[in-house]
Amino acid sequence: MRTRLWSVPVLAALIISAATVANAQTLVKKGGNLVEVTVVGQGETKEEAISDAKRKAVEYGAGTTVYSQSKTRDFVLEKDTVLTRSAGFVQAFDDIYARQTVDDVWEVKARVTVSIKGIEDTWGVVRNLLKEKGHPKIMVFIKEMIGKDLIENSTVQTRIENLLLKNGFLLVNREQIKAIDRKAIAAAIADDNPAKIQAIARRFGAQLFVTGTANATGGPTRLGNIRAFAYEAEANVKCFRSDTAQLLSSIPGAATRGVQRVWRSAAKQSLDLQAQTIAPKVRRDILRFWMDALSGGGEVKLEVSGVSFEQYIALEEAIKKVEGVKSVNVEYDSNIATCSVQTTLSAKALAIKIVKAKIKGLKVVGVSQNVIRAKMPGE
Repeated sequence: MRTRLWSVPVLAALIISAATVANAQTLVKKGGNLVEVTVVGQGETKEEAISDAKRKAVEYGAGTTVYSQSKTRDFVLEKDTVLTRSAGFVQAFDDIYARQTVDDVWEVKARVTVSIKGIEDTWGVVRNLLKEKGHPKIMVFIKEMIGKDLIENSTVQTRIENLLLKNGFLLVNREQIKAIDRKAIAAAIADDNPAKIQAIARRFGAQLFVTGTANATGGPTRLGNIRAFAYEAEANVKCFRSDTAQLLSSIPGAATRGVQRVWRSAAKQSLDLQAQTIAPKVRRDILRFWMDALSGGGEVKLEVSGVSFEQYIALEEAIKKVEGVKSVNVEYDSNIATCSVQTTLSAKALAIKIVKAKIKGLKVVGVSQNVIRAKMPGE
């Protein structure tokens, strides 16, 4: 199943009719800011089909809102970021039927009640945050193999990069990554050591990095009297934050198959089918994280050096009391306390709160996008 992408100069008729009319039977205004849309969602699982139905209902129900924004420079990025919050605009979801098709795709037909005001308000928030924060930069590196051969220009990586570029994300140019760095990243992927990749991503100014593996294996087969080649591809892709190396998502791809008369064409076909499955999921997870990060939600890491064991014990309790902190987990080693703070605040806003809390001996010495660095005199 492919994810639809819209270009900036999209017309209202295309937004409403081409986008979802095939799957949206009715739209009924319910008064106030609510509309009821009948849609059919599809997905590899029933849950994915339900999410797809909600997204289609929101996009179709907010057709006028979407069209009014369609000529802006960042339309695609804004629209897809808003649509990652589709579930939040749904006031009611009533199943009509749920079934699997002959090719094992789930279909869910439902009547969905959508809040238009919620969409408009969120769109305004996204636009303001984009102006304030700018476009995030992402580094993508997929180690791709056909049999035992390493592929220089990964099919899966190219698909992911192209999809992110269409959404308006900035990317680290793969040509800028030197051979020595590529070898280091490939080795880090094999060792499942994202910290090594993190250092390279930060050097290139990337806020996020996407890594993983893709491989295709197979051999000769016969189609009647014709000699052909059949290859099966698999992939596993992970998304991380560059400042904390926090794992944002891990996306395994279901096996995909390519059959061609030339072995390399069969392998590439299986990898491209794998890429078509993986790339939209990577984009979805990045958009969800990006919205959370922009609005100040999620995890902020507080790194404190020069901490005695007694100070470490008191520090965890003190951070828990800081306004805006939901929870905190502290690890201690060699006089360094590393605090993983779940908060509604940005790193800068949290640092200000920590300073105002006047935690004994704690001095903030640096703040980046999601990391606060501080020190204590020790005892």
